[in-house]
Amino acid sequence: KALQDPWHHPRLTLAERYLKEFGLGLQSAKGVFAKRRMGKTEFLNKDLLPAARKKQFLTAYATLWDDKQAPAQTIVVAIASAIEPRGVESVLERFKTPLKKIRASGKIGGIAEGRVEAEFDKQAELAGSLLTEILRKFDKTGKKLLIAIDEAQVLAAKEHSNFAHALRAALDTRKDTIKVIFAGSSETTLRRMFGRSSEPFYNWAPVQPFELLGRDFVEDMVEKVNNLS
Repeated sequence: KALQDPWHHPRLTLAERYLKEFGLGLQSAKGVFAKRRMGKTEFLNKDLLPAARKKQFLTAYATLWDDKQAPAQTIVVAIASAIEPRGVESVLERFKTPLKKIRASGKIGGIAEGRVEAEFDKQAELAGSLLTEILRKFDKTGKKLLIAIDEAQVLAAKEHSNFAHALRAALDTRKDTIKVIFAGSSETTLRRMFGRSSEPFYNWAPVQPFELLGRDFVEDMVEKVNNLS
């Protein structure tokens, strides 16, 4: 049994609200934004996903913050881990050639940049085909899946457009069985992702501010400190 975080402030009411909104069938995806260090990640991992598992959902969590160069790989591996944990090693093996990080140097030009673009395209194509394979296996399970994508605004970068299109296509036909939370720290980019007609996820999910902590959080923390001291 996992150790409980003594400093975690449960937000079960908010988690249940999200799941209820999905359960009503009015939406299959939701975009939420708040600045970093506002509790989004903790809420997803310690409140929302556990609540979904209690309702017999499979759950997948992918954070794109630490691997902005390869969000496709991160998302595919997270989904594979949720659907077929024993098959994750084979998925990782298919991704055995990692993306070069030279784009981050800002010194790319001419032919070199073209080669990097080609590498991104190749990686996106592989990720798209793997995603299709994995979700076909999921279709046979008869279960539901909740995917939480943290710092989802990374997907809005031009170099990830091909995979974003593939991801939307895969999710479009599974709205009854797959629900998605797109969480991000950039309101502008998230709104562009879902509000601009040229974007892969145009008009695909409502975007709203993440509900911030209130007085109950302060009172809970004061009580914890008093108990410990």
